Amino acid sequence: MNHLGEAAIKRQQEKLIETVRKFVKRGQPYIIMDFPYNKDPGDHASWLGLVRVLREVTGRLPVLTGGATKSIDAIKSTPGNAPIFICGWDTFGDARTGRDDIRHRLMWKYPDRMIIQMPQTIHFANESLKEYAKRTIGRHRNFYCMTRDAQSFELAKANFDCDVAAGPDTAFGIQMLKPFEADPLRVLYVMQPFGEDDVDIAQARAIVDGPLTNWINGPNSLSRMRKSSVVKAAGRRGFSRSEMVAQHHEDVAARYVDYGVKILSGAQRIITNRLHGHILCLLLNKPHAVVARNGSRLHDFIDSWTGDSPLVQKATDAGELLAAMSRLPYEMNGTWYNSSKTVDLNPGLPTPDLVPHPSIV
Repeated sequence: MNHLGEAAIKRQQEKLIETVRKFVKRGQPYIIMDFPYNKDPGDHASWLGLVRVLREVTGRLPVLTGGATKSIDAIKSTPGNAPIFICGWDTFGDARTGRDDIRHRLMWKYPDRMIIQMPQTIHFANESLKEYAKRTIGRHRNFYCMTRDAQSFELAKANFDCDVAAGPDTAFGIQMLKPFEADPLRVLYVMQPFGEDDVDIAQARAIVDGPLTNWINGPNSLSRMRKSSVVKAAGRRGFSRSEMVAQHHEDVAARYVDYGVKILSGAQRIITNRLHGHILCLLLNKPHAVVARNGSRLHDFIDSWTGDSPLVQKATDAGELLAAMSRLPYEMNGTWYNSSKTVDLNPGLPTPDLVPHPSIV
């Protein structure tokens, strides 16, 4: 069956590779920080995609991965020409981390290191956190900031004294995925309640019925160290403990991504309010509706990067959901249709990204 997200996916992959090549070359050591110590398949998808893009460009494992205090301290023993890449799975400015945010800690501890924040959302819980970030970035002078939605881009450009650029989420580095065998399901909700301004999940399910999952509670066993990671690391000439840990982190991320893919595999159509629900649906060739309030960062991301794919439709409230679902394509005997018409598999030039992409080097 033809993949309706292929053009959008390849475009994002090429953008990620182009970006990474500005900071590292073949054989150069590098560091990846902010590993997601959780069970969210979407967060692990960002890590896994970044790992694969960096390995494609450098041809090697990272010299260090992590995110805890111990791994931050270990950076001092790595080669001085190893830039630090920060994975963008979380939000810069989150009140839960505050001044202890890993970006701040890295900038204060390593003022002479190149630090690259890979594409992420930026949203500060209050003005004091934003001012602290401004001072910390201004003091470092070698911090590169990438954002993945228009609102975050404008915030960073207006407030940060550093090079700022837009980029797609690193989950696109995974490339296209194949679904697992699963029991067929007409509609699946991959939703999480975020706050009062978000779409009411109960109202949406009253309009389009279907089971609900927020998919963030995978089994703990997926994060355990396995001998296979040691074997893989050795096969990639990674014999140090830090390189074996890097391989372990990659394998854990791949397991949690597979866990999320298994949840999505049986559904004919998916309704989600999560960024990585949208991205994994694209990678899986799954028609889906993305529900978020008007002016949301999630819809900004789609407008900027993936909106030209027929696999995705947007809805701003539960009332728009049925119409959005009706616009999604369906497959019959290996052919995609939309409103009884064959989907054009060779569209014209893709819509331009709505966020400017200045050079960041």
